[in-house]
Amino acid sequence: MWLKLKPVLFLISLLPLARWIYLYSAQQLGQDPGLWLMSSSGQTTLSFLIITLCMTPLRQLTKQQGFILWRRMFGLFTFFYATCHLLLWSGMERHFSFALMGKDIVERPAIVFGLFNYVLLCILAITSNQAMVRKLGRNWRRLHRLVYIVAVFAVIHAIFMQRSDESIADIYAFTAVVFILLVWRIVAQRIQQQRIQQQLQAIKPK
Repeated sequence: MWLKLKPVLFLISLLPLARWIYLYSAQQLGQDPGLWLMSSSGQTTLSFLIITLCMTPLRQLTKQQGFILWRRMFGLFTFFYATCHLLLWSGMERHFSFALMGKDIVERPAIVFGLFNYVLLCILAITSNQAMVRKLGRNWRRLHRLVYIVAVFAVIHAIFMQRSDESIADIYAFTAVVFILLVWRIVAQRIQQQRIQQQLQAIKPK
């Protein structure tokens, strides 16, 4: 069932892109299409990042291993929409001008968080395949814990990039969800460590 649903989820994950293309072609993005697309692509990236982070807690809560089969796909969609976000900023907003992009980086520290986050996402995307899992071994799990740093920096980036005409409710919601997921990760890891210690103590010779 889990594998059969994967193509359906893949198509659903493409809906934001299809919506952007339709609205842009129909000229329904308002007076500043670039700014609207920037905001929408940023929110979409953060949404997919949160969905990716939810896969492990859902597996732990439901005892269904199938959620892990979707995690990599959602993670790659996070990278895809982050790439769209970056291209929209560098292209539509800064016209691929290194001078304008450099000025933006200097004057707006939030851009630094965004670019650093994109580098981390590139690393995670490149190492997400099974070949890298086998090659890195135990280090693969350690490396992919960077996703939690990505989540924190993504929220910081979103907060600083918040426009005065935008509702802050979305940012509060994203921040709250990321905080809950981070706490869940910490608590779950401690519980797992305690269980391992108890198992080791149980097998010690008396």
